[in-house]
Amino acid sequence: MRLASPEQTDFADSVSALLRKRDPLERMRHAPGPRKFDAGLWGELVANGLLEPAEAGDVVTACLVAEALGRAAAPLPFLSASVAGALIGPAGGGAAGLATYGLLAEDGTWSAPALDLRDGLVHGTLPFVPDGDVADIVVAPVQAPDGRRLALVRTSDTAVEPLENLDATQPLVRVVCDGSPATLLPAGGDALAAVVGEARLLALALHGATLLGLATWLLGTTVEYAGQRVQFGMPIAARQAVKHRCAGMLIQVESIRSMVLELADAIESGAGDRALVAATAMAWTTEAAEEVAGGALQLHGGIGFTWEHDLHHYFKRCTVGALLLGTAAHHRAKIAAALPA
Repeated sequence: MRLASPEQTDFADSVSALLRKRDPLERMRHAPGPRKFDAGLWGELVANGLLEPAEAGDVVTACLVAEALGRAAAPLPFLSASVAGALIGPAGGGAAGLATYGLLAEDGTWSAPALDLRDGLVHGTLPFVPDGDVADIVVAPVQAPDGRRLALVRTSDTAVEPLENLDATQPLVRVVCDGSPATLLPAGGDALAAVVGEARLLALALHGATLLGLATWLLGTTVEYAGQRVQFGMPIAARQAVKHRCAGMLIQVESIRSMVLELADAIESGAGDRALVAATAMAWTTEAAEEVAGGALQLHGGIGFTWEHDLHHYFKRCTVGALLLGTAAHHRAKIAAALPA
């Protein structure tokens, strides 16, 4: 496992500093409900190179950025935009505007039904498209006459249907295409399979790093609260049960950190077992983040259940995050399939 360099850490720290200054959750505190997308903040982050590490193959830095965004529970389309970029460029295309991807199926795996291509127009439904509420373009799987391909479809040419989602910071939509114009990307066959496989690994790494950021905030906030909350004349942090729960949360957070860094290094170095590393990392990370969120909610007591406290955004995002790119059971099945009989 290769640790981050000072330059990589400094870049992520600059993102954190901007997020602290702009407070991306502020709009959602004053008006509970769906995300209030801050296009100005997103534009400023992109102008400062937010998406460049992933585009350059610097997965470690991209994961540090994702962790920073997770610590702020930033309602921004970083994951979807990064994954879309990892699909479009290597598949031989280019896109102007904010892009997302439409490969997710109902179980969180990358097995969405392919759109039907007829006379240059696509027909069908992409069931789960992250950040489709703000994206200009969707990278969609298409069944062309010469086999499976990817295509770029403008959301303005489709029907975008918001989905009910526990996590308001990361909306999901259904995209319905009924004769929508599409631009086919050149890659096909084995070349396309390789592109999709690498983009999926990047998605898992960035998602795991986001969960790390969420869990880190939950742990820090809970320890601080436990030291301040006085019950029966003493801080609750003085009680052994609370100490043990916080210690367990710390172990989970640091375990997630190790696994995310290991996965980022495996992807960046092109390790032959990187798919197995990804499955192992996500099988642990998704459940560990949920455990940390549950501990934070419990130790905050009644205040943890209120809309006024930011904790509910983190709790919900960890809960949904455990399902977003495949469940822990799905990833464990991948591990089992990879093991020799």
